[in-house]
Amino acid sequence: MNVVAREAAHARATPRSDRYLDVAAVTKRFGAATVLKDLDISVARSEFISLLGPSGCGKTTLLRLIAGLMKPDGGRIAIGGNDLTQVPAHKRNIGVVFQNYALFPHLSVEQNVAFGLEAQRTLKAEIGGRVQNALALVRMQAFAERRISALSGGQQQRVAVARALVVKPSLLLLDEPFSALDRKLRETMQIELRHLLRDLEITSIFVTHDQDEALVMSDRIAVMNEGRIEQLGTPDEVYSSPASLHVLEFVGQSTRIGGTASASGQGGDVGIETPIGQIRASMRRNSGPTGKVVVGIRPECIALGERPGADFNEITAELADIVFFGSKTALHFKPPAMEDRIQVEVARLPSGVAPGAALKLHWPIAETMVYPTP
Repeated sequence: MNVVAREAAHARATPRSDRYLDVAAVTKRFGAATVLKDLDISVARSEFISLLGPSGCGKTTLLRLIAGLMKPDGGRIAIGGNDLTQVPAHKRNIGVVFQNYALFPHLSVEQNVAFGLEAQRTLKAEIGGRVQNALALVRMQAFAERRISALSGGQQQRVAVARALVVKPSLLLLDEPFSALDRKLRETMQIELRHLLRDLEITSIFVTHDQDEALVMSDRIAVMNEGRIEQLGTPDEVYSSPASLHVLEFVGQSTRIGGTASASGQGGDVGIETPIGQIRASMRRNSGPTGKVVVGIRPECIALGERPGADFNEITAELADIVFFGSKTALHFKPPAMEDRIQVEVARLPSGVAPGAALKLHWPIAETMVYPTP
């Protein structure tokens, strides 16, 4: 999908009347380095969007610009139709949960949560009830009198969320808030926070470099690379139909095979000559690439055995390694003419399959993705 088509799809997905957060042509420079250039993104009311990308791609810079912690060098930021580009952070009514939580260790849980309300000069008679309600949302009311230093990482994360929610923010920003938690607790908090924010109908922007986290939590994902958004779509769209080779490589596992594409192959499909033989791809899925290309295949799309029909690609490769993940098993094949391995994912390892075996592999032509070589 080209840039124009992606922008048109984004406009259809987020009608102008429902663009609650609008970031338009935002540019940010640090000295000679341009971190963001003419970046556009719109978020609907109550939507949860993740900014996903590698370190240095600009996702945290974008979050800080929205929060008002930095000023853009160009462009416009609006919430609910109100231009906030030049409005200072403390007047934006935006809740922020930082990576290190930024809690005050010398204050109690209750005092930390009340801090934002006191800064807003909320009536004292109102503060107590709102703090208790916020703590109840994150199931921390029993810890109201405890010092922050006496809490676990997961408990501190809940307090940080309560402090952000208690001020009834117009927008909630979360900067990798689960990065310090162990895996099991992180997965639990992901589900809890997703349900909480959807129940409260709070518009949220979530920064992460963890693809699984983004897929689990998001209504839509903005995959960023070098200061721009390469794809904005639902988790299923981003995973199943990556708009670029970067998105394919960054979201999920995949096999990548280099080759040369011709205008058309058998049956009008794209034909790609590769070191392991000809591979066919659907013209309906791929816009007729020619020249040097990279073929991409998701591991769960590849099956063992001979192809069941003409609508499948088939190759033979030697099994190099078996990796057991509990609910699934990953098989790594190493064709002699390729540097990268072919990855296959199965629910259960067939009996008699062992490293060193030469096996036939097949996958649907319709699931074959083709991208120009960078």
